[in-house]
Amino acid sequence: MPVLIAYLGVVFIWSTTPIAIQFSQNGLDFYTAVSLRMWLSALLSLPLLWLLRQRLLLTRQALRSYVAGSLGIYGAMMAVYWGAHYIPSGLISVIYGLAPMLSGALAWVWLKERELTPARMVALIFALTGLWMVVSARLSLDAGAWRGVLGTLVSVVCFAASAVWVKQVNAGLHPLVQTSGTLWVSSLGYVLTIPLFGIHIPQQWPADAAAGLGYLVIFGSLLGFMLYFYVLKSLPTSRVTLITLIAPVLAVFWGYWLKDERLSASAVAGAACLLGGLALYQWHQLPDRLLRRALKNRDRRAARP
Repeated sequence: MPVLIAYLGVVFIWSTTPIAIQFSQNGLDFYTAVSLRMWLSALLSLPLLWLLRQRLLLTRQALRSYVAGSLGIYGAMMAVYWGAHYIPSGLISVIYGLAPMLSGALAWVWLKERELTPARMVALIFALTGLWMVVSARLSLDAGAWRGVLGTLVSVVCFAASAVWVKQVNAGLHPLVQTSGTLWVSSLGYVLTIPLFGIHIPQQWPADAAAGLGYLVIFGSLLGFMLYFYVLKSLPTSRVTLITLIAPVLAVFWGYWLKDERLSASAVAGAACLLGGLALYQWHQLPDRLLRRALKNRDRRAARP
């Protein structure tokens, strides 16, 4: 499969995931909704492995890779499902736009990648300012929105850490093997935490909740994670997490069209500032060259008698 097709597929799926999460929780508590999604996805991954003539590897390196991936499925999904009750789906995707920057920061510490340039420091200030504008605008409308913002931020940190960790393990697994193994490790995590939250299945589910859960099982988990791990295996981490910069634009559209979600003017301005800062963070080469040239010219003028 061409990497570009897989990349665009992940962009589309991730842009629709936040609103599908909210639909799937109609009538379900957050833990039941996310647990059912992962358990069903893990079960469905087995016949797919058989069809593609792949097998679930249980080597030490493979298990490390599954655990690394589960941080982005168990940890990130738990947090974002909890937070989805309190903020619009479009806002979830906008906050997820911080993932490229967080991945870069974690790679700086974890993988010893030194890429914090002057332009990227400016980008960091822009992005954090935009995030503050978005969050403050939402909190002024809903006092409970801090829970959604906090849950989404925790989710983004887990997602970014997972991407860097999987890249660091570098197990070289087939994308479906990585997906299936990660789903099974994550499913075990959900089983172990049942005593803390409990599973509550209603006698009747609304049609939109069933449709949302089915979409997340097939597309959001199986297909989405398989394409994601395929892209992650083929491209640098910073390039992969750029998906979370593109998806928010589509996510806001889906929220407006399917759930009539609207953002205030200050929230829209904050989102634009956040995404602009993240764009500068990704495409920093030209601004860095211009900054270096300006500093050199300033030093030359200062050195003249």
